Amino acid sequence: MKNVLIFGDSNTWGWKPINTLASIERYTDDERWAGVMQAILGDGYKVIPEGLNGRTTVWDDPIEEFRCGKHHLIPLLDTHDPLDLVIIFIGTNDFKSRYALTAEDVAFGVNQLIVKTKDHVSCFRNGEPKVLVITPPPTGPLKPGSIFEYMFKGSEETSKHLAKHLGGIAEANGVENLDAGLYIASSQHDGIHLDLDAHQRLGEVVAEEVKRILG
Repeated sequence: MKNVLIFGDSNTWGWKPINTLASIERYTDDERWAGVMQAILGDGYKVIPEGLNGRTTVWDDPIEEFRCGKHHLIPLLDTHDPLDLVIIFIGTNDFKSRYALTAEDVAFGVNQLIVKTKDHVSCFRNGEPKVLVITPPPTGPLKPGSIFEYMFKGSEETSKHLAKHLGGIAEANGVENLDAGLYIASSQHDGIHLDLDAHQRLGEVVAEEVKRILG
């Protein structure tokens, strides 16, 4: 059994783009991209989705507490030891206007997670760290009146530059990188989350990457 941990945010948790703050629904296990990937990979793999709504890379959120990814990472690596592959699919929440970050800043945040993961060799089977970094698709369009209109204001421009910076950081760290924006887009409903067809497509694409990496 090959164990694959996904370290993600609400798009791993399964947040539906039609949600409002008064009514929050979640895609089912089988509908979420991690579940799609599990079905494709089959019994020889165990996909472990660790998605948290609002999770950032390295930033403490003054409004939504306990969302800083760098504080969660090592405990989760230890919880699910032994691991064969860690997938890092995070960064979208760093584009919230309250952080005022550039795409390069967000990529540097992911870099810290990559380094922490690679350095924690004890959680990997045979002490061989393997990491796949997925660049989230750019945000937008942010619909007027939506719950994310001001929360992510300005992110449509900044987030489209993340793939370039994160690709370079992945290469510098010697880890695998997949630009999800080449295959899927953020939902037209809220500009942040993934529609059902995007979950399906992402699961298919990442499953092929996992098989290539782990053999």
